[in-house]
Amino acid sequence: MNIEQKVAETIKKYKLLKKSDKVVVALSGGKDSTSVLYILKKLGYNVEGLMIDLYLGQWSEIHNKNMIKFCREIGVPLTIVDLKKEVGQRICFIKTVLKKQKNLTGCTVCGIIKRWILNKWAKKMGANKLVTGHNLDDEAQNVLMNFLKGNILLGVNSSPATGGSGDGGSEVRGSGFGKVGTGKGEQPTADSRQPTAEGGFVQRIKPLFFIPESEIMKYAKKKKFDILYDKCPCAFGTYRVETRDWMSNISDGEKMTIVKEFQKLIPRLREGNFREIKKCKKCGEPSRGEVCSACKIFECLK
Repeated sequence: MNIEQKVAETIKKYKLLKKSDKVVVALSGGKDSTSVLYILKKLGYNVEGLMIDLYLGQWSEIHNKNMIKFCREIGVPLTIVDLKKEVGQRICFIKTVLKKQKNLTGCTVCGIIKRWILNKWAKKMGANKLVTGHNLDDEAQNVLMNFLKGNILLGVNSSPATGGSGDGGSEVRGSGFGKVGTGKGEQPTADSRQPTAEGGFVQRIKPLFFIPESEIMKYAKKKKFDILYDKCPCAFGTYRVETRDWMSNISDGEKMTIVKEFQKLIPRLREGNFREIKKCKKCGEPSRGEVCSACKIFECLK
């Protein structure tokens, strides 16, 4: 598979990016986000890197060092957000407290906090597009996990383009993104959203949406990216990890079928499943309730 060509095709088909866009790429330091940053830069887009220092010991230190070096080499500005300065605690402490108080898994807590920080800082950086490194395997896992949980509506905003409705918009019930606003049977595109208003969601896009993880691994190693290929040291014993392990036994073609078939169902699932996006009364970020999920977590830390 020619990954660079596939990314370009996905961007064009779903109208994900324009050369005039200010694009921020959420970097973890792994193969997916590193590859998508490199490819978007090579394709001529105006990109910057955004990374969160989660304070996961040597693992975080190596990732930070690698990304500073990588971004310098390819001429991309990089912003690293210090989690402890941003929210007052390291991620391991936060996860321990939430496990005891709310019985939430570490991945759930980490995901909520990272989404909150990325959206907040992407707006600070003046971005109108926020790129993540989610790939085909991630999307196939989401479909299966939501099905097994008995709530497929959690995935109704699954698409190469999500969010970006701004203030006062609507969202699909069960999702964490903004108003979709596409016609029946249409695939959402980045151009179908209004520009993000202050306090709203920055448009999130996934250029690797249809690319298998195995192909991204080959690409990153071929390019000899100086990165860690290890999974997150906290990624064990969770529903996501168990699903990932099970799906490692099926082919990339089968994963593609799962994702594409679910995409066909989305327009019908969206009908009648919208609700208002509000502003969190504590932090001003977008929220489905009076208080956003991140602020509910922060409240537990006091």
